[in-house]
Amino acid sequence: MDEYLGLDYVEYSVTFLKPKTLNFEDSWQQVFAGMDLQFHKTKRSIYYECIAFGGNSEFWEGMSIENRLQYFKWCYEFAINYIGYNGTDRNIMFAYVLERENRHVLEVYYLPVTHNIQKKIYSHERSLSGGYLQAKDLDGNFIYEYVHSPQPHLSHYQFWIERGGETAYSSLQEDFFQQVSESYHVKRGESLSPTRYTCDAQKRRYHRYEGDEYDQLYMPYDEDEDEN
Repeated sequence: MDEYLGLDYVEYSVTFLKPKTLNFEDSWQQVFAGMDLQFHKTKRSIYYECIAFGGNSEFWEGMSIENRLQYFKWCYEFAINYIGYNGTDRNIMFAYVLERENRHVLEVYYLPVTHNIQKKIYSHERSLSGGYLQAKDLDGNFIYEYVHSPQPHLSHYQFWIERGGETAYSSLQEDFFQQVSESYHVKRGESLSPTRYTCDAQKRRYHRYEGDEYDQLYMPYDEDEDEN
């Protein structure tokens, strides 16, 4: 990451909205230690995330440098309210606007922090080794409970569960459209994802429904039973 960012700093114009004073790893450690985060490490753990804001060439056409920077400051405010820890930038490592000839983008690097912990619910059944098995619901899905912790935790999964789960990214885009980009007279693109990943506002606007043509695109093909 330091090499990638270093090249950007040399080749393009960079404006920091939250300064980066340390290398990438130390920036992460600074936030992690400063917030006294708890972290349950697994093979699939996600340590940090980046949320980016940009636009196509038509969007930037005729927009002055000052207005462009103001737009990105508005985007950063949205990011703090949406992914920031309790509406602050404490979990944000750094944020910068990158200006290229035909591309302008704001990148915000942060740690997904939550106070909720996912805990397994166990049944009375035991495994062959004698331990209790995790309980399942009627559909065969494992059951969990969510417990509030006074100490913040680093958890990508729980972070996005709190923001809508499967429809979280669609909801983020919808909220950004309503709070920021609609003021610039842009149109909200139709989500072509399966309806299970599409928030209610998008479904209503484009008359999406379960099993529609876009859902069909993602349905697996039935194997021909006559083929060997």
